[in-house]
Amino acid sequence: MGLYTRITRDWLEQRFVKRTATGVYFAHMPVYGLGHADAEGGHVGRYARILRILQVLDGLSFESLLDVGGAEGYVAHLAATIFGADVASTDLSTEACHRARELFGLPAAAVDSTRLPFADGSFDVVLCSEVIEHVEHPVETMLELQRVARVAVVLTTEEVRYDRVWIDDYLFRRPGWPHMERNQFHPDDLRVCLPTATLLPQCDAPPPTQPLSRKAAVQWILAHTQATELRAPHIGVVATIPGPAYRSRVRLHDDATLLSRLLDTTVPPGARAAAPAAGERERWFSRLRDPATHAPLVAGNGVLRGSRDYPLRDDVPDFVELAAPAPDPSDLEQRIRGLPASQRDALLALRDRLFLAERATRDRFDFAQREHRRGFWPSHELQPRGAGFCWCATGNDPWLVTPCLQRRLQAVELDMRIHAPGLATDALTGQVFWKGPADETFVEAHSVKFPLANDGQRHTYRIGLAGHPSLPAEVQWLRLDLADGPCEIDLFAMTLS
Repeated sequence: MGLYTRITRDWLEQRFVKRTATGVYFAHMPVYGLGHADAEGGHVGRYARILRILQVLDGLSFESLLDVGGAEGYVAHLAATIFGADVASTDLSTEACHRARELFGLPAAAVDSTRLPFADGSFDVVLCSEVIEHVEHPVETMLELQRVARVAVVLTTEEVRYDRVWIDDYLFRRPGWPHMERNQFHPDDLRVCLPTATLLPQCDAPPPTQPLSRKAAVQWILAHTQATELRAPHIGVVATIPGPAYRSRVRLHDDATLLSRLLDTTVPPGARAAAPAAGERERWFSRLRDPATHAPLVAGNGVLRGSRDYPLRDDVPDFVELAAPAPDPSDLEQRIRGLPASQRDALLALRDRLFLAERATRDRFDFAQREHRRGFWPSHELQPRGAGFCWCATGNDPWLVTPCLQRRLQAVELDMRIHAPGLATDALTGQVFWKGPADETFVEAHSVKFPLANDGQRHTYRIGLAGHPSLPAEVQWLRLDLADGPCEIDLFAMTLS
């Protein structure tokens, strides 16, 4: 598997053990209810998306569902509660799977989405919601989801844009930050790559960001989840990809009923699900297959045995092989050789368009060259004022994140010009932050400040990092805080040593 996936796995493992100040698990989804402070925000948008998923599921005839990238298992739990489905949850993170078991009593497994540990057609429905934009190999993931589904794949992503220039610029600038929205999709990509899919927007307008009462949230969600075609400024997509045994049905619930069931399905903070029923463990293990060979597995002492031993903790197997090779383009070409030429070409083109090199390997970056600027992510306080890396800094925290480096560093040299008329020549300061494997993000303790010459002239600043007590053996990313106030900034080059 690729470096990005390994780093993202580490990030997710840290994310899914987060606790609030009171010791309660800090949920990813609104599992505690609308507006609850012990979960991430954006509840109205999340509920709107889940309602769209429930609308689709309500029109499918299915008995089993697998959620790939299911986090703490909330949507899979809803499918079990509302539709009586036999459900399971998977995620790249083992900790996410343990939360799914603890909160909802779900069978769960840590998986690589390009190598699912299930036989062909193992589940009626395979759900993959808000995952495809994060994965390193989205095309291979889409194909793997379809391999495992009998009735349909339900795929959602908010990262749909209608401006190809914007998409190309975004893809050029992305630094490969762990679990970032690294992939962006144009509706035409989805229409050609998934020609049999039904595509619906998640909602027809940006969800409100301010807190809403339940009544106001219900009104907004019901009013904005009725659109049937993708077009700007609609938000996101819910794609239903028919499987070989596709079965639709007349819907059993109206939208208001589904939304009411959704809002009422919560768990108390700190609660734990009941122990699994007798025989559930064996039934779950019998469903699993070796991701390398698709052969059945044998339960041993703390492992599932197959082509190798897969670790097993509290009945959650870990099928993520960090040392496994990343998918090879030739394997993809072989896998899709039987598809219509237009779809095959579109899938290969999408793979090429979304490809991101694991890390930047050069030591010197000459920012006059466009390719040397690839993967550098400027903050909104850096407003372009010319060709290359020439900006007007509009605030006190203009920063630039580098591409993934994953290397040992001793020093950084920055060739740059700073100009803030009216300020003293020593009025401004720069700062270099680093992130290592154990860091969730950039923090003040992992940085070095350096003085700037505010004289409008070009200078080379050498910032020594060696010897700093918090410098890791390998630096993953740098954040360059190029000045600490409004000014003109021209960054000509960067040298790493």
